[in-house]
Amino acid sequence: MEWLKKMSLRKSLFLVIIVTFAVGNMLNQLVLHILRNLTGACMCAGSLTAILMSIMLSFIVPFIIATIFYNIKLKTPLSQLSMGAKKIKENNLDFSIMFRSKDELGQLCASFESMRIELLKSNRELWQQMEERKRLNAAFAHDLRTPVTVLKGSALILEKGLAQGNLAEAHISENISLITQYSDRIESYIQAITSVQKLEELAFAPKMSEWISFAKEMEGSLNILGDHAGKKVEFVTHGKSSEIAIDKHMIHNVVENLVVNALRYARVVVKADMSLDDKKITITVLDDGEGFPTEILEKGAAPFLYDGSHSEHFGMGLYICHLLCEKHGGSLTLENHSSGAKVIAVFHI
Repeated sequence: MEWLKKMSLRKSLFLVIIVTFAVGNMLNQLVLHILRNLTGACMCAGSLTAILMSIMLSFIVPFIIATIFYNIKLKTPLSQLSMGAKKIKENNLDFSIMFRSKDELGQLCASFESMRIELLKSNRELWQQMEERKRLNAAFAHDLRTPVTVLKGSALILEKGLAQGNLAEAHISENISLITQYSDRIESYIQAITSVQKLEELAFAPKMSEWISFAKEMEGSLNILGDHAGKKVEFVTHGKSSEIAIDKHMIHNVVENLVVNALRYARVVVKADMSLDDKKITITVLDDGEGFPTEILEKGAAPFLYDGSHSEHFGMGLYICHLLCEKHGGSLTLENHSSGAKVIAVFHI
């Protein structure tokens, strides 16, 4: 019956009508012939028995042929189309229409399958966009914590100095400079994060900066972060005073993220070493905690990686650091040392 399956619905339906008419007529003639022989020459075509048999055959033959036609041409494609429509209604696109034929229903099934594939593709793109937006929102929330902490710390120092009447201890100029600097950073970061669709689109914008001034800015913010955490940050720099082309916001972001992460797990002290040579800036952050779990060392700086102890932290900090280091032409390395965790961030100039 393969030839019937390959035939178009119009042709096959026309053929079924002709066959039904021909077979029905042949059977009617056969029944009349048999009845004449059985009942004798007086038997006429209009006899009651002949009429009843003719009517019965007129219903049976079309029913049998229609059943065969339905099972061969209609049952499978209609079943698959119905199944597909039900699954799409249930938002389940993990299926496929397997019916293949050159007739109209085969073409309809092929079109339905193409529609399913396009819907699946669109859903995946939408899911990816949602995931990217989730990462952006998480990065945005994560990276605002540190500037806000520095701003609050600077404001608190100024407030204490004013309350005690000891303006020298308040380091007014330094803290006002930090407040101005971090306000600008927050404004720039908000503009950057709202203009991109994913973290990878963040722009790398190097500008000329003086190394010693940059190192002092870094030291001031890290000291405030250490005081806020109730732990000590030992910050050391190496390198001659020179003008270098760097993206200060990116490097600040990475160093502060690494130090905040280290403070979270350190027992007493975090050591940060920042050095400059002709081609790169290298920053090494050490803590005296328990070190990185095996899972993080194996998977690296993956976003939303649960560390098992701090449910609000899902690896966004390390992932952002890894991404920004690569943006700056460098790298991020995670390892453990003899008494804690060690992270090495490299930025090429």
